Amino acid sequence: MMQDDDEALSTEADVSCPHCGEPVTIGLDPGGGSQQNYVEDCQVCCQPWAVQVTFGPDGAPDVSVSAL
Repeated sequence: MMQDDDEALSTEADVSCPHCGEPVTIGLDPGGGSQQNYVEDCQVCCQPWAVQVTFGPDGAPDVSVSAL
């Protein structure tokens, strides 16, 4: 049950850059609404991505990134 609580409070997610394929950890804002869409640049290759975050009823994030 502790692990579920940790997931509910997730403020980071591991994703792979859709441009260079490098793994990157991005920050999440659980207080920013249950559905979020924004643009973020890769920390490795600096190319922009569209980030989509949906927080489920339990607070667990579903994160996807796509190339712009």
